[in-house]
Order: sequence, then structure tokens, then C-alpha cells
Amino acid sequence: MRIAEVAFPVPLHKAFHYQVPAGLDARPGARVRAPFGPRRLVGTILSVFDGEPQRELKLLDAVLDREPALSTELLDCAVWMSRRYSAPIGECVRAVLPAYLKSLEEFSPERGEQTAPAKTAGPCPPPAWELTAGQAQALDTISRALAERRHDSFLLYGVPASGKTEVYLRLIRQVAAAGGQALFLVPEISLTGPFFGEFCASLRVPVVLWHSRLGERERRLSWLAVRNGMIRVVVGARSAALLPFGDLRLAVLDEEQDESFKQEGQSPQYHAREVTLRRAAAFNAVTVLGSATPSLESWQAVKRGAMRLAAMPDRVSSVARPVMTVLPLPPAGRCLSEELLAKVRDRVARREQVILLVNRRGFSTVLMCAKCGWVDRCPACGVAKIRHEDGSGSFVLRCHHCTRQGPVPPSCPQCANAGLRAIGMGTQKVVSELKRLAAEARVLRMDRDTLSQREADRRIYERFLGGEADILVGTKLVAKSFHFPAVTLVGVVDADTMLHMPDFRASERTMQLLAQVAGRSGRADKAGEVVLQSLHPEHLAVRGAIVGDYAAFADQELVLRRELGYPPFSALVRLLWTGRDESRLARAAQEAAEALRGQIGPSGHEVVGPAPAVLPKARGMFRYHALVKVSEPEANLDMVIARVRETPLPSVVRLKVNVDPYDLF
Repeated sequence: MRIAEVAFPVPLHKAFHYQVPAGLDARPGARVRAPFGPRRLVGTILSVFDGEPQRELKLLDAVLDREPALSTELLDCAVWMSRRYSAPIGECVRAVLPAYLKSLEEFSPERGEQTAPAKTAGPCPPPAWELTAGQAQALDTISRALAERRHDSFLLYGVPASGKTEVYLRLIRQVAAAGGQALFLVPEISLTGPFFGEFCASLRVPVVLWHSRLGERERRLSWLAVRNGMIRVVVGARSAALLPFGDLRLAVLDEEQDESFKQEGQSPQYHAREVTLRRAAAFNAVTVLGSATPSLESWQAVKRGAMRLAAMPDRVSSVARPVMTVLPLPPAGRCLSEELLAKVRDRVARREQVILLVNRRGFSTVLMCAKCGWVDRCPACGVAKIRHEDGSGSFVLRCHHCTRQGPVPPSCPQCANAGLRAIGMGTQKVVSELKRLAAEARVLRMDRDTLSQREADRRIYERFLGGEADILVGTKLVAKSFHFPAVTLVGVVDADTMLHMPDFRASERTMQLLAQVAGRSGRADKAGEVVLQSLHPEHLAVRGAIVGDYAAFADQELVLRRELGYPPFSALVRLLWTGRDESRLARAAQEAAEALRGQIGPSGHEVVGPAPAVLPKARGMFRYHALVKVSEPEANLDMVIARVRETPLPSVVRLKVNVDPYDLF
């Protein structure tokens, strides 16, 4: 009997066996319609084999594709993601084969489609300017690997403004000229729009843009064009790593350290870096991970010989690295110290531009009663609501987790005191202070709120680049990949924001953010300056940013990681239990953790917790979590995840498993 193993887009950690009727052309990667309980669902064949089942199997209804929708390589990738990230196989298949792809023939050479969903500026030879020594050496090393068509992985470690993008462009041109496909990943959807136009103009080959904000038709045509080989270069955010390439020869991740490459919350919770490395190996392709502040995972991969280092230690510009200054935080109620404010006003008077980093959006972060200490918290999530200005001069309170919104109370509902205090600051408060104390300055704001509308990122970017504003105030978005030649001052309003987060990556993230935003200053012909407002100037991360030696910081941080058994010296698995009954949830989490500890503890793995999550309640559900440190993950991760899944739980408790978590909240 011919048997097909079929995955359906349902949250179940298994596939299902069906009998293949005689005459039905069932092949792995093809979509089929089949009975599933009382319904008929569309699934994807994982494998076909001969066998005698233990019980009677249902028949497949129909095969929907004349040829498999998924290649063997992409199907293998989906199966690997399911195992690696403990995700239902059907959800992994859906990630690589979206439901909006009704027909594989909508966009194909045979149908004579006239236009591809790509942009190009026409053929043009590469720029003739001379590369720096670091650029030339990195380009030569990686180009040789491309020319030899052998799999290799490089960490392109270049200081800010060292010209990494020019190296990327020349490598992609080389691949396109040879008839291969190239993937260029950027960490943020908000960066793809502004970056895309400049990238196309410089590259001069057809390029398709890919991210989740595109319309369904754009995504469908792009997906099919990549599959058919009609598109050779893709620029995109995280999900572009899952596109159906047929001849991938180069994959580039710019700002590879960025946490946005890790999908959190939605299954499968994959990391685009790991997916890309695996897919490049399957294609015998070259992977380039670029950063001025590499992830410690990539840094350690270089140290153990799993990746090659291509270093670019010099800036393209002859202008020296920006001068770094540390100032204490201003008095309570103020965002900018007098000294930083004076520097801002001086730059504005000289018609130069300023970037101010505030790693929180909104106006203020806590509304509390000065008399009894009451804090306005979200009833569904238990966290303090953020005070936002609504655009008309009034304020609202908003939960950043469930988006619940309400008015600001006139007095304390607990003691009736009218003395409510707004504490903390966000981007809106900094903009308000600038309008009051530097009224001559034209100010733009860039955060998740201002970028919520389509094309908002491009409008803000183009206005600031075109000199329509003097100051750009924003969250960490302003630190990423933008090139603003007129910026000569960068101010970090509170450099300590992330230092004391309950996260083992807090120092790494702080150092990376400070170094990245500092790199936005003095990128052209005028010297730059960076001002950090901090209460902890001697902290390893702050000091590392001031000195500008990321390699020394990374080596020191790796020593601490090794001592504590954190990644990259282990794999980390976060277990998150949720339920409406807190006491029953706590008991179930404790029993599950103890059972797991008894099963895997003797093997050298460590279970930390459980405990209430950092965000103990969200959308009405209580949350407990634990961390599992898996030693020698290549050999042990599958076993540990299997033990986790085997641990019984009450029906009222739900478990979410996150492998390699970046969000511990």
C-alpha cells in the first residue's frame, strides 16, 4: 500500500498517514486535500512510502499541484524547523508555503507574464572609487569562496561607517552576473523601505522587496517569481529567509546581532540567522553575517573555527571616530541635561543634524499617586500603563502588551488624592521638552507609533535626509543602518535603560545599542560627537562603548557566559506555562519542572525555576516560566525537547516552548 505522510496547518506536533489511491500522483512537497475529522483540509505531503498500516487509513481526496509546491530542500528546512524550534510541523510548512498561494501557475515563464514584481535602475558597472584595505581584503576573501561555489560562512566584522554595504553590493553583483540568486536580510521591516530604493539604485540589477507589510498579491507574485528563478536578488526582513530559492549562492544578514531576526510569539519561533545558515549549507552557498557589534553566538563561532572572520577595522571617511562624552542624568523631571541641550542647540545653529535616542515610546512610563503609592496598571496584564499624548494635547493611558487604552484619572481611585505623578520618559516627552527649550529646532520622531502607517518609515527617513528637520528623536530604530551625512551629534538620553533588565543579554544589548547609535554620528566630512547620559559610566557595557573596542568587550562577556552556562555555551529553552487559576498554574509548573529535572538533570542539563514570569499576567492569563540550559545542544536538544513534551499537564494549563529565546518577558 502506498502511504502518504501529510502535515496540516494545525497546532499539533505530528503528521498523519493516508492511503494514496491508485493513479494519484502523490509526491513529497505537493499539496493535497484530505478528510481531517469532520472537515476536508488542505495539507502538504512530507513523504510517501510503501507499507502495511496497523489500522485502516483514510484515502486522500486529491492532489492539488501538478508538480510539488515545495522543493526537497525547502521541505527539509520545514521539518528541521519543527524539530529545532519545537513547533508543529504543519505551522512550519505553512511558514514556507503560505495559504495565499492558490496556484503555482499564476506567474510563470510559460504563461508569458510581462513584468516581474521587482525594481531595477538599469545596467551599470560598479563604482570606480578605491576600497579601503579592509574592504578590499574582505571582498577578495569572500569573492573567492563564491567563485569556487563552495559552502562557507563569514563574519564581516566592520566598525561603523567602514563600508560594509559596498562589500555586500559587489558580492551580490558577482552572484547576479553569474546567474545565481542572492538574499539580503535586514532586521527591521521599518528599514526595508528607506533602504530599498538606495540599494536598488546602487545594485543595478532586478531586486524584489519582501516583508510582511506587502499586500497578498505582491507577496504571491514575488514568491512565485523567486521559485521560478525570475528574481535573482531579494531584500527583505526575517521571513525572506523562508522564500523558495532554487539556486541560492549568497545570503547576507546585515546587523546580524539584531534580536528582530528571532521570531517571538508566533509559531514557528525560528531565528533567521540559523535558518539561513542551514539553507546556505544545503545550496553549497556562502553566508555573510555583517555587524559592527556581532552577536556573542557568532563571535564564539569564529573563535571555535565554525565561521571565518573578515575584519574591516577602518572607517571609509578620513574623519576620526566620534568623540565620546559621558554626562550624569539630569535632575528629576528633565530629559536633557543643560550641557547636552547646549550641544544640541549649537548643532542646530550650525545647520547640522542631531539624533537623540530614547529607548521608550510614549510620554511617561508610570502614573502613580504621590500619597498612597497607587500605580495605574492594566487589569488584564498587571503592568503599569504608559502615558501617551494623543496628538491633540490630551493624554491617554495605554498598555503596551494588550493595547488596552483609557483616560487619565483626575485623582487617585484608591485615596482620592489629586496629586498624581507621571514618572519616567519616552520619545514624546523628549520631543515636548525640545519644543519648549529649543523652539528654533525642527523635530521629527521615529518609534513604533509614528511608523504604524504604511510608508511612514520612508517619509520620516526622506524628510530627515533631505534636511527638513534638525533633530530626529527615536527609539532603537534610529540606531540601525541609516546613513545621515549631516548628523554630527548623537545623544543617548538614558544609556542605562537596559542595563538592569532581568536578562542575561542585558550587557550585550546595551553595548550593541550604544555602539550602533554612536556610529550614526560623523559619517561624512564633519567630525562627530556622542553624548551618553548615564549613572553607570564604569559599567562594562558603557565603558566598552566609550572605548570603542567591541572585541575586548565580547571576550570579557564570553568568560561570564561560560561561567554561568548561558548561550553560546549552551542552548536555552524557555518554558512558559499559562492559565487562569494562578494557584493551580503554579502547582502544575512546579510539578512539570521537577519531573523534567529528574529526567534530564543527571545528564548535565539545568532547569532554572519555575517562577512567576517577568510579566506575570497578560491578557487575563497568569504566567509562570522556567529556563532549561542544554549542554552540548547539537547532541541533546532533541532529547530535552522530547522530554518537555512528554511531561503531562492539566487541561487548563497551556505550555509554550521557545528555543533560543530573545524575549524573556
